Amino acid sequence: MTDSELTSHKAANHDTVNNKKGSHPTGLEKVTAAVLAAAHVQASDRVIDLGCGAGLVSLPLAEGGARVLAVDSNQVLLARLERAARDRSLPGLEVLARPIDCLSLPADSADVIVTSYALHRLRDADKQRLVAAAYRWLKPGGTFVVADMMFGRGTTSRDRAIIRSKVRVLARRGLGGWWRIAKNGCRYLVRVREHPVSISAWTAMFARAGFTGITASSIVNEAGLVSGRRPVPQPSAEPDHASAAAPPAPRM
Repeated sequence: MTDSELTSHKAANHDTVNNKKGSHPTGLEKVTAAVLAAAHVQASDRVIDLGCGAGLVSLPLAEGGARVLAVDSNQVLLARLERAARDRSLPGLEVLARPIDCLSLPADSADVIVTSYALHRLRDADKQRLVAAAYRWLKPGGTFVVADMMFGRGTTSRDRAIIRSKVRVLARRGLGGWWRIAKNGCRYLVRVREHPVSISAWTAMFARAGFTGITASSIVNEAGLVSGRRPVPQPSAEPDHASAAAPPAPRM
């Protein structure tokens, strides 16, 4: 599955969240499963899903007992998600219509923040700002999970393997596939609409924001996952007054 197909399926394929999975998971299902596994969400956790789409991640989290704030700028998809939440009797799922690059939330308000294939359209500076904002929104000890298109400018062997794989898949589709190669190649070179960065760039953004315990892995095709935790402040050591030396006795 190519990057544009994975993104469009996330945004528009509401059937995926309503139908049973087949015996062969799609690329999108593998990404969703990886996000859910990395999030380690517990019942009653407060979770924020950035760029939730039709709820591929939000719905299973809410079904597990989490309180989910699903954020997206697409009103149509949010309306679908609200209907699905009502149909499944999930009062713990609420939606917020807001672009994620200008989102403002209370500090220390979430246990987990997740996002799946929503951030590659942001420019690099906006990605970094959002990672820093997620750090503030999380409670100490909270987890941030990003799954997205993760490859750079062709400087690594992984980047080149992803590009070769995409070209082979699209070339098999004939004239239409070659048109897609030309169009996507132009977008890739001039970075129009989509601004993917490598896994190492994401881990660097997490580190700059202050996250610790950062992990990174590939999922399928160009999809990668990075997660990190906001550290819990360590209590400052108090002086041991009992063992402090007594002042010298005054001279007679």
